Amino acid sequence: MAKAPRYDRLLADLDTSVAAGIVIEALVADTMRAAPAVLRGDDTRAVHDMRVSIRRLRSALATFGESFASKRLRLMRRSARHIGRKLGPVRDADVHLAVLRAALAGAPSVDRAGIAYAIETLTAMRSTALAAFAIELSQFDRDLFPGANDA
Repeated sequence: MAKAPRYDRLLADLDTSVAAGIVIEALVADTMRAAPAVLRGDDTRAVHDMRVSIRRLRSALATFGESFASKRLRLMRRSARHIGRKLGPVRDADVHLAVLRAALAGAPSVDRAGIAYAIETLTAMRSTALAAFAIELSQFDRDLFPGANDA
């Protein structure tokens, strides 16, 4: 399972809104840390870890929701939900592909062509889902931290 990020800047005497910002920032950084491996398309563990990070982020947004302006909170929650939904089909494909590949290894020769076709089809579907995820990811941190990427 993905390790939770460290919150080194979190101190007991911080205002709740400051603490919320620190937690959210750490969770977004944790989510984005997995992005290069996910986008390469060959690391199923990174896909899983990123989904765990996204769930943690969504949970933190629910927990600290009162610390943010309602419009900003809606934008952050929507962005986290969208990226999670786009990554879901990639993870689903990874799970199904693992099962199919294991089945292919022990399948009788009469079934091999069908399983190979299913693997091929699912691999193509995964690629399409990964491309859709990449598009959503390109907006993710911009939605969470508007103006942070302007140079």
